[in-house]
Amino acid sequence: SQITTLINHKDKPKRSDKTLQAIQRVGQAVNLAVGRFVTVGEAIANENHELKEEMSIACIEARRAGETIAQLTDVASLDHPESDSHITIFTDKTGVVKAARLLLSSVTKVLVLADRIVIKQIITSRNKVLATMEQLEKVSSFQEFVQIFSQFGNEMVEFAHLTGDRQNDLKDEKKKARMAASRAVLEKCTMMLLTASKTCLRHPDCESARINKDGVFHRMRLALEQVIEIVTDSRPNGENEMAPISIYSAIKEFKNKVEGLRENLCFLSKENLSTMLEVILEHTEDFTDSAYTSHEHREHILELTKQAKMELEQLVSVWMQAQNQKTKDLMEDLEVAILKTCQCMNELKREVHSAATSLAADLLKYHTDHMVLKALKITGVEGNLEAVAEYTCKLSEQKEQLVEV
Repeated sequence: SQITTLINHKDKPKRSDKTLQAIQRVGQAVNLAVGRFVTVGEAIANENHELKEEMSIACIEARRAGETIAQLTDVASLDHPESDSHITIFTDKTGVVKAARLLLSSVTKVLVLADRIVIKQIITSRNKVLATMEQLEKVSSFQEFVQIFSQFGNEMVEFAHLTGDRQNDLKDEKKKARMAASRAVLEKCTMMLLTASKTCLRHPDCESARINKDGVFHRMRLALEQVIEIVTDSRPNGENEMAPISIYSAIKEFKNKVEGLRENLCFLSKENLSTMLEVILEHTEDFTDSAYTSHEHREHILELTKQAKMELEQLVSVWMQAQNQKTKDLMEDLEVAILKTCQCMNELKREVHSAATSLAADLLKYHTDHMVLKALKITGVEGNLEAVAEYTCKLSEQKEQLVEV
């Protein structure tokens, strides 16, 4: 903001001493801030030798740019008689712009390099955790397990601190939520690991104890992998994350195309428009086929999909006629058909939105007390395998419902 103040200052022929002093203060403040920033960058460089050279060069550039800005805004360095009424600060405004660009460029470099170091720290910490987990899996005595688990606990604490800081820095809400979920899994599984491993060591012949222990280790590895995916912004096997096509965006695009017919009757084909509507109606089947959608919502959606097909047929009919002869009556009919089609799509959008929010509200209302999860824990402690199987099924149903909503 201080650099912007300098760059955007108005070039007035006359300046008061107060204005000159203010500009000089801003220039000095920028230089001091850069100095503090660069000191931190240099400290990071000294601790990380593989990036020391790059970081040092970026720090030198930033410091030089900050000093240049301070010199160009220094009132004392201006050579002028006291009586001169045409005092101007940094007449070479181009010099300040160049210095500001160099400063922003070098500061960005420092930040990117520092970020690479943070990512490397998280990956190194993850690798330590994985190596210790492998040791924990192979132990044969409880005493040995306790010794290694102590080291594992310290490594998990370090990993938790690093990933917690990273989570706070993330701007993408979905990534932040995924990071929080992965860290929560790791926290819970660390406690479960102790119990599961202890049970397995005491009952080496018990198959369910072994499966349980393996399940905890597997879940932790998945969570660790997800953290690294988020931190490095990568996808498994190099896949790109595809944004799902939503009904909302599809309806919006469809309406834009329909309304575009007012300006140009030949800018798209009727097949193109029909295909777009088919895609939208296929997506509405996610609602009508769902066991959780109410009968009322299902009926309304089905009625509106039929109406949408009819409105499009009518629109295409008038549109084809209007292409051949643009009479006043046909253009008015086309306008009516466009309005009715768009109105129908708006109603369909409102109906699926209402169905979605209704499903979400029901989910929150019925599952906030976590009754199934609590019952699963109690029956697990009691060793009631039949009840555990029953509540496991119910919990899986809840999970499917949650994913669907």
